[in-house]
Amino acid sequence: MFRRNISCAAFVFVISASAVATPPAMATSGEEATTSTYSYEDAVPGLAPASSDTTAIYLDEAGQPLSIDGVEATSAQTAALACTPESGMDNPHRSSTGVAVSGHGWWNKGDCSNNRANVYNCLYEWYTDNTWRRKACSATTELRPRRDGGGRTTARRNCDNTLYTSWRNHVDVDVIGEWDTAEKPMRQANVYCRVYG
Repeated sequence: MFRRNISCAAFVFVISASAVATPPAMATSGEEATTSTYSYEDAVPGLAPASSDTTAIYLDEAGQPLSIDGVEATSAQTAALACTPESGMDNPHRSSTGVAVSGHGWWNKGDCSNNRANVYNCLYEWYTDNTWRRKACSATTELRPRRDGGGRTTARRNCDNTLYTSWRNHVDVDVIGEWDTAEKPMRQANVYCRVYG
């Protein structure tokens, strides 16, 4: 009888404790609110909802909006002459050292003729104000196509802790000496790495 009363008391305590809202500055579980109800200053990293594909905005390190959709103003003639390279990227992941989140970028020729391109990639972390905030970019590197033994770029950022967080890895390919389409494809993954600054 005594044991049953303790269990009930513990159960009531768990329910009461879980009903208390965690303020954004204290949230730690990766299950923070998934709407844009937080201000830029109060938002924290977390797990991105499915709606972030269409509603979230991208910000640079200074909090300024970025255009990531790859749409650029071009003439009809330029668009007709443009080739389409194959942009390559992997999922954001913990680096081999285990203390950082990493992502890589590369390219293949697609229907382009030239065999050199300037490539870079950037990592973005999702925040509870429904923004993807840029946390690291690789250097822009001239690469041969990956199928021809070309290398890859690396963006990396040290983790502040190992809380489960949504990350995106975007790659940009600019074929040298040739007009090319401006898509900036990405891959998204949840990684046990969170960065606050």
